[in-house]
Amino acid sequence: MKIKELAELYTDYLLCQLSQASSTMCAEMLDNTIKHDSFSRMLQVGDYSSQYVWNKGKNLLNKNNSSYRILSLDNTIIHKPDSKVNEVVNWFYDHSVGRAVKGINLISALIHTANTDVPVCFEVQTKDQLIVAKDKHDKDRLKRKSRYTINQLSRKLVLQVLKSAGKFNYLVADRYFASKDNLRFFNKHKVKYVIGITSNRLVARCKADALAGNYCRINELELSENETIKVYLKDINYSLVVTRQVFKNGDNSVGEIYLITNDLSLESNHIEEIYQKRWNIETYHRSIKQNASLSKSPTSVITTQKNHIGLSIGAFCELEKLKLASNKNHYALKRKMLIAANQASQKELLKLKGLFKMSA
Repeated sequence: MKIKELAELYTDYLLCQLSQASSTMCAEMLDNTIKHDSFSRMLQVGDYSSQYVWNKGKNLLNKNNSSYRILSLDNTIIHKPDSKVNEVVNWFYDHSVGRAVKGINLISALIHTANTDVPVCFEVQTKDQLIVAKDKHDKDRLKRKSRYTINQLSRKLVLQVLKSAGKFNYLVADRYFASKDNLRFFNKHKVKYVIGITSNRLVARCKADALAGNYCRINELELSENETIKVYLKDINYSLVVTRQVFKNGDNSVGEIYLITNDLSLESNHIEEIYQKRWNIETYHRSIKQNASLSKSPTSVITTQKNHIGLSIGAFCELEKLKLASNKNHYALKRKMLIAANQASQKELLKLKGLFKMSA
């Protein structure tokens, strides 16, 4: 059987299975009509990187043909507490839990249209360099380091999106992607953006203040809720609009966020509306973990770990197609499959009970 056909069967398996995703279990789902070695070989020799993901997702974009597209950039940590440390599985800071965890750092670019979310490309941050660093006891220790930062990888993803999917209306990302190099890069490539920014970043109220070096922190602007103002961010040679949004947390506490954009025509309500589309990539992260077996591969080989990630994102694309066809969300589709699996298990159980009664 061809590698492409094996990959399709494996992505189907990722959507069906509920425990650890392995080649052996995939073969057993098919009654071993295809041996597990075939799936192991597919994972070892195939290439399921960004090009594979784009080939899976572009039909979704072409079918919808939406003129309004939002590009979201974000990373997520695939927790791997029981896996051995290597270039791919390592210690990364997970801002969702506020500490470093052992896992895989996945950076994705997702295009959101009116009715679908399409992953265009992704990168896995690898710690492929060995350096000597001091430990907490001031002793020299070998330590792994990433050759490329998350922001460097995110700029690579944006270039891939522009090349593959073409133009989009706005890029949205949280404050971790508001680095000076990123903001210069986005503007250079004529990418309009709405990005979160920390309250301690330095800004000038006018060009003259910027030239004179008269900067203040963003929170010192004392912006009222939904107020917008044109500012000059330090080390950025073009003007931006900043706005302050106030929101309620789940525990009823009040929080605030500052947003910046290089589209000077946007009002505060439009800035907030665009930024809210960033939630779609959080939904994507949750779905590939819970519905597409992203974190359930027990393999310890770097190549197969990366390929499993690409195939899981491909499985997400299949769920999006089913969502559009059935008008059911990913979780409703997964529940439907679970009910069917339980019904099949009950029928098998009744058969086994019948055999027991016959032998009694």
